[in-house]
Amino acid sequence: TPPGLTIAVAKERAIESLLYSGTPFVLNILQEGQHLALMKHFLKPFAPGEDRFAHIETTKAENGGPILAEALAYLECRVEQRMECGDHWLLYAIAEKGKVLHQGLTAIHHRKSGSYY
Repeated sequence: TPPGLTIAVAKERAIESLLYSGTPFVLNILQEGQHLALMKHFLKPFAPGEDRFAHIETTKAENGGPILAEALAYLECRVEQRMECGDHWLLYAIAEKGKVLHQGLTAIHHRKSGSYY
């Protein structure tokens, strides 16, 4: 059976409104040391309707989601369920397929406190 994973998404994030049961998405896995610039780009505020991938090199996955050219690997996922958890949604997704694109160490972002982002 395909593996499942959970992802927490803040309610105020624009992507939250696109992630309902059955929705496909791509989870890009970034490389240690190269992830900070991409993280900074995607954490900045965007205008409604603005293309977040306009200046980022991508290809399209079979499920339609963007695969980042800089990604070490990616997973094509589908939201199975979502649950409200305070100021976040907890998503349970099924990883339907994926691929390793490059060799390297996976980036890890560790917060000392969950009280701020």
